[in-house]
Amino acid sequence: MADPIDRRSFLRRGAHAVAGLAAIGVAGPLLEACGSSPKNSSSGSSGTSGGSGGSGGTAAAGTYGALSLVGPWVPDVETGGEYIAKDKGYWTKQGFSSVTIIPSGPNAAPQETTVETGKAFYGLSSLDATSAAIKKGFGLVVIGAEYQKSPFCIMSPATKPLKTPQDMIGKRIGVGSDNDAVWSELLEVNHISKSQVTTVPVGFDPTPLTQGTVDGWLAFITNEPIELRLKGFSTYTFLFQDYGLPEVATIYITTKNAVQNERAKLKAAMVGEILGWKDALTDPSYAAQLAVKEGQGLAYQAELLQAYAQNKLIATGDALTHGLFYVTPTAQANSLHTVALGGTSVSPSQVFDMSILDEIYAANPSLKSVPTPVES
Repeated sequence: MADPIDRRSFLRRGAHAVAGLAAIGVAGPLLEACGSSPKNSSSGSSGTSGGSGGSGGTAAAGTYGALSLVGPWVPDVETGGEYIAKDKGYWTKQGFSSVTIIPSGPNAAPQETTVETGKAFYGLSSLDATSAAIKKGFGLVVIGAEYQKSPFCIMSPATKPLKTPQDMIGKRIGVGSDNDAVWSELLEVNHISKSQVTTVPVGFDPTPLTQGTVDGWLAFITNEPIELRLKGFSTYTFLFQDYGLPEVATIYITTKNAVQNERAKLKAAMVGEILGWKDALTDPSYAAQLAVKEGQGLAYQAELLQAYAQNKLIATGDALTHGLFYVTPTAQANSLHTVALGGTSVSPSQVFDMSILDEIYAANPSLKSVPTPVES
């Protein structure tokens, strides 16, 4: 994995968001945080039918003008669905004249700032960062979530797996300083005292796990396990999601004004997202190819494995019954309970609005169907 700013750095996103939001008066504890030419033919999973622009059909070219959105990170396969939507012209078919995907990253402004100031029509961020901004007074709203499950996990050697939080008792766990808060929360909700586990401060390189320096590693399931797999080291993982810290991730944010006054444009944008991510689920190699094309120093195999891993977080849970990106009231409450453990208490009504997706799926039920992801 030759990325100069790789997915390990994604674990620093929470700290970056804190610093960025603090600079504009929005401080708060945060939890979060290569191959051949791309194909141009449709995978067949994303065909549209019926309706008009913004509900799964098409609108006259340029109806909504230029579309700008800010991604969740530096260009890589986490933006694969968006790259596909742009490459296949899904957004232009929905009525946009052009599309600009603004990269994020460790040195970029927080996505909340980019959307709030109108530099992007919508964007992708973390629920804790957006919740903190909303609590501080930003006029933002969450209209969906790419991941139904948070990628935070504990990684251990496949030969000596830690299968549950209780298995960590008496063990040494590598934890980066940026993840101290979410680590403490995992222990707390699973009734494990800090004295029962040896917390080992580590950097981003998970090599110590392969050397036996630690027994487990706090990671993203879409990152470090893949890095070690490519080096020939097999791991076992369990998600924080399944042990007391449920939280949707990589959320879609926009302004309340857009929801109220630019609904058709917003629905057209989200239809493009749905179509692009349907293709990413059924053709992860296509998403990986585009990521390599858009990014810098990315390796195709690493991007492909990440695509496989993230698709399992996307096409699962409530998405299977309610459509991609949908966050049910139960999931909203559970996710914000997790966010509150980090110090930001907000209500679902302050943060979430699923009415855009409701109208999209009501107008075109075929969009609601979620294809089975291709597996490695």
